[in-house]
Amino acid sequence: MSFRDLTLLGLTSLIILLTGSSAISSSRTANLSLNEKCEFPQLSSLQLKDGDVILRRGNSIFSELIARNFPASEGMSHCGFIFKIDGQYQVIHTISKSLSDIDGIRINTLEKFVLDAKQNRICIIRYHKKLNSDSMKERCLALLKQKIPFDNDFDLNDSSKLYCSELLRYVYQEQGEPDFFEMRKIVGVSVIDFSTFFNTELFIPVYKNY
Repeated sequence: MSFRDLTLLGLTSLIILLTGSSAISSSRTANLSLNEKCEFPQLSSLQLKDGDVILRRGNSIFSELIARNFPASEGMSHCGFIFKIDGQYQVIHTISKSLSDIDGIRINTLEKFVLDAKQNRICIIRYHKKLNSDSMKERCLALLKQKIPFDNDFDLNDSSKLYCSELLRYVYQEQGEPDFFEMRKIVGVSVIDFSTFFNTELFIPVYKNY
């Protein structure tokens, strides 16, 4: 077994512990069809803004477990910030090396981010308050330049490593926002509950294709 396989196995075990055995037996989110791919509209029609958040459902076992463990998250399991950079919409997000060729924070075109979603299903939301999107973009690009690794320990007290929703939480807090994210303790570890993104007092729906 290769080192990459061993790493993947270790992360799988960690996620299973974090999500709990109940995740395996829970049903799929009702509004996600198993056989249909969703269309994605022309970007110009979406009226996106810098700092919008995009959510997707990944194709890995990790995404499956995360989505099942947070049933109020509409099947979403991954997130990132949208910014217009060099005239093109990009997504800044973070993924573990066990699931990718590189570890941690990275930047992808919006189209690439959507193509990596299960059945192309995505949701775009906007924070209810106007923040300094230029400052948010600069901070995300600085973290990208620093090559901040993925937080496999799910430690919210250590900002030297960040998992996907932890990255968003970190940037919002740097903007002076309170820690509004819902938490859920799993095996004694506090993890960010994706249901936070569907709290309409915090986030305004912009677009979803499911």
